[in-house]
Amino acid sequence: MIDNLTASQMLIPMALCLGFLGAALVIFLHKMLLKPLLLQRRLNSLGARGPSYKFFFGNTLEMKKLRQASMAKPMSGLSHDIYSRLQPHLSAWTKTYGRNFTFWFGPLPFLVLSEPELVKEAAADREKAFRKVEPQGVVKRMLGDGLVTSDGEKWVKMRKLANHAFFGESLKNMTPAMIASTEMMLERWKNRVGEEVEVYEEFRFLTAEVISRTAFGSNFAEGKRIFDLLTQMGELAVASAFKVRLPGIRYLFTMIYKSRDDTEADKLEHGVRAAILRMMRKREEMVASGEAENFGSDFFGLLLTAYHESDESKRISEDDLIDECKTVYLAGQETTNTLLSWIMLLLSIHTDWQEKARKEVQTHFGDRAPDADGISKLKTLSMIINETLRLYPPAVGMARKVVKEVQIGKHVLPKNTYFTIDTLALHQDPEIWGEDALQFNPERFSDGVAKATKNNASAFVPFGIGQRVCAGANFAANESKIALAMILQRYAFTLSPAYVHSPLQIPSQHVAEAPPAAAAAELTRSQRPFLQVLLREHSGDEEAQTGIHGETHVRPLSRHLPEVAASPLGLDQDLRPFLVLSEPDLVKEVAADREKAYRKVEPRGVMKRMLGDGLLTSDGEKWVKLRKLANHAFFGESLKAMIASTEMMLERWKDHVGKEIEVYEEFRFLTAEVISRTAFGSNFVEGKRIFDLLNKMVKLAAANAFKVRLPGIRLDCSKIYKSGDDIEADKLEQGVRALILGMLRKREEMVTNGEAENFGSDFCGLLLSAYHETDESKRISEDDLIDECKTVYLAGQETTNTLLSWVMLLLSIHTDWQEKARSEVQTHLGDRAPDADGISKLKTVSMIINETLRLYPPAIGMARRVVKEVQLGKHTLPKNTYFTIDTLTLHQDPEIWGEDALQFNPERFSEGVAKATKNNASAFVPFGIGQRVCAGANFAAHEAKIALAMILQRYAFTLSPTYVHSPLQIITIRPEHGVQVILHAL
Repeated sequence: MIDNLTASQMLIPMALCLGFLGAALVIFLHKMLLKPLLLQRRLNSLGARGPSYKFFFGNTLEMKKLRQASMAKPMSGLSHDIYSRLQPHLSAWTKTYGRNFTFWFGPLPFLVLSEPELVKEAAADREKAFRKVEPQGVVKRMLGDGLVTSDGEKWVKMRKLANHAFFGESLKNMTPAMIASTEMMLERWKNRVGEEVEVYEEFRFLTAEVISRTAFGSNFAEGKRIFDLLTQMGELAVASAFKVRLPGIRYLFTMIYKSRDDTEADKLEHGVRAAILRMMRKREEMVASGEAENFGSDFFGLLLTAYHESDESKRISEDDLIDECKTVYLAGQETTNTLLSWIMLLLSIHTDWQEKARKEVQTHFGDRAPDADGISKLKTLSMIINETLRLYPPAVGMARKVVKEVQIGKHVLPKNTYFTIDTLALHQDPEIWGEDALQFNPERFSDGVAKATKNNASAFVPFGIGQRVCAGANFAANESKIALAMILQRYAFTLSPAYVHSPLQIPSQHVAEAPPAAAAAELTRSQRPFLQVLLREHSGDEEAQTGIHGETHVRPLSRHLPEVAASPLGLDQDLRPFLVLSEPDLVKEVAADREKAYRKVEPRGVMKRMLGDGLLTSDGEKWVKLRKLANHAFFGESLKAMIASTEMMLERWKDHVGKEIEVYEEFRFLTAEVISRTAFGSNFVEGKRIFDLLNKMVKLAAANAFKVRLPGIRLDCSKIYKSGDDIEADKLEQGVRALILGMLRKREEMVTNGEAENFGSDFCGLLLSAYHETDESKRISEDDLIDECKTVYLAGQETTNTLLSWVMLLLSIHTDWQEKARSEVQTHLGDRAPDADGISKLKTVSMIINETLRLYPPAIGMARRVVKEVQLGKHTLPKNTYFTIDTLTLHQDPEIWGEDALQFNPERFSEGVAKATKNNASAFVPFGIGQRVCAGANFAAHEAKIALAMILQRYAFTLSPTYVHSPLQIITIRPEHGVQVILHAL
């Protein structure tokens, strides 16, 4: 009896469990098999054709396969047929089933609409049958329930706020902020004339700065953390774009189990929320303390006002506020960023339209900054923007859910089906746009959008259609016009040979974005797009400056003779052969490195301890990661720090008038102060110990420069026996490491205890942010962090120090050129402190700097190792051989520079570097060539110009009789006994 009862008791839960599983299976089969098949039959009976439903996945596997195949390589040539690349499944099905058809995303049917009349009918939505498709997964966390995704009364409330912030007078009031942000970007471009500029990344900073200033009353640095987190969420969204979700089950499932992407998305979402709340509390505290009368009239202020609204019907929740901030940060930056990038691409190719646009800008503005009235008159620029939006719209489609059965044209859409408006198909339809639909032809918009679309406005929908049209469309167009007008006023640009056309689709504020392509063929989650153009002043003057470091030694020379002879490489050597290259064509071929056959030569011994595995010595992915950090660091605002540091030096010089002063040592202090302030947020005193230890390591490296090592044995021997130099180098390295760590820990503690919100935007701050990066692929190690600090302390100081010293020597001898430079400085600056605009006009000073770099380049050679057999010109280089690019021979070649190649003659650079080198850029490589060009080259030139301008304003100088000419190669070419000059008051 008891046994029977026990068995019965056991059967009950088993039966319940089986019943539950059976019910779950029935629900699953109903949702994933029966319902889709019944719906497919209904759609077929209504005439909706398309690929048939496949169990569970629908057509997503086919979609994914087709897209992977299309994205596996760049597009051939510069075709604008991005429809077949970004939406290959829709392109293929359109050819098979016609312009309107049905496909299945998992169990969900989507009707694709690409007939303008049907799009117009759908946009009207007279039956109120359509709703926005709620985003899922990472995209849901990224956008929340903000303006882009919400519906009903909530959407109406949010839309009113957006209209107030981004239309009419509010939009006009944003013009000064847009101009100021563009001015900052163009300041970074001044020293890059003739160089390659990657504009997608430049515009990313610009548009982030603009949306931060105009919508949130802050600058990019304050919102950087939010932008970074949202960017990471975007990359996660790409990875999960084709995952099929079980309708109604996903949320229950995620309560039990979260994937790695879900966990990471949650973490990123919490980070964004915390950053926005900090910004929110800060503004609330300003109102509470009386610092501000109200929350402000920008978008963020309007949101805060609505959040604190006493009328409950007008009030928004904290979640609403945060979701709107996320939406505007993302949409306000990404849309204009991609639009500007594509315009630059198209105008780089179609230079005739670039010139038409430039003439229009000059007609309305001349050289003055744009104004709201003039911007509205830029008809040609509007045509170019519209044509760009047609070929490369921000979103490739717009999806809607059908909430009740409705008829569109001849199609009956049952409840709970979906449709998508196929933007790319509409924009490339030859029946609307003509046979040149895939060509760039802004002329088609010369009589407006209505005429271009044959009075069919629903054929051109870059920002959506109907009442849901993007609230920021006018904002994006205005910002683009201002930025482009200011660029066209100052620069002409052509497409760089490095550009590879490979558009990429990333989910964003509408459905998906189509940003410019990455230079590499293979696309990955972490990859960022690149669009490279070559800048030149629109007057035609091209002046390129480049840079990198090498190591060698030079012999003493006759006094006053501006010649430096090359000696063997000063690397801590293994036994190995070196091919010496001094033909510009071979150097150019090496710089291109199409076979990926060349690597940096790894330093050894003391040099290795001194530089570590930082930017100068690393290769591959690590170098790419570190180079990005350096690029960001040396494009920052450094003018004030340079002026202040030079002012301090000149104060010391007041007591030396009529006396001898040794300027090499003076410039050592100056450049150390500047690099300390700009890259590490400190002054020279704080970093003095680091500089002293590094200088001792430099001297040790020089003493060991000609020691030959047995390949592969040195490292093992050093474990058994260490020389006195090895022991000293270890001690110095440990000392530098301890000092840098102390400086870094100090900044970390400031963030931890709330004294600072983040690690800062200088180089030190960027390194610490990368060290604490949550994304492992972007993180750097403690060793990387320390090696980069050592590299920047050393290279950032040494290069400009020697450059300024050699310039002072040459101008002390050639006083006619000193007077020419002084006259130029007085013309453009007078007695006032240098400013960015004035510095950019110092053409004579630039000529002097270039000529100095030609005669006394920072490094006299660049060594490379061959990692696979390769043909270089007529030379076949076997694997594991080495070669060095002989900078000095290139810079002193009379066939390039003329019979006066060994003379100081800045006039040779009067028409730019290209003319001076007879259009052979590889003949002038003071800071290197190719992608390894020195990240700090522009920084060094800018600092040198400021220092020289301020010296020339106050003093004349001649060479002291005590000077002895003896160039010495230790890291850079430096004056062994200093440079002594006599100062004369003006």
